[in-house]
Amino acid sequence: MNDSDRSDDWKQEETVIAIEGNNTGEWQYLAYPSWDEAMEAVKVARRQGKAAVIYSGATPPVPPES
Repeated sequence: MNDSDRSDDWKQEETVIAIEGNNTGEWQYLAYPSWDEAMEAVKVARRQGKAAVIYSGATPPVPPES
């Protein structure tokens, strides 16, 4: 495994997204097996005019402070 493979390991974590429901204050929570799949679902929801966010799970690594 090279460094670029390890740098994407975090993307393989299960990721939960929240998508705005039809009623005010209602959210749907959906789990995806990877960050990439979760982000695609967020993009689809947003194209449909719904609010959508990553709720929990995979997050990009924080660069070390210098």
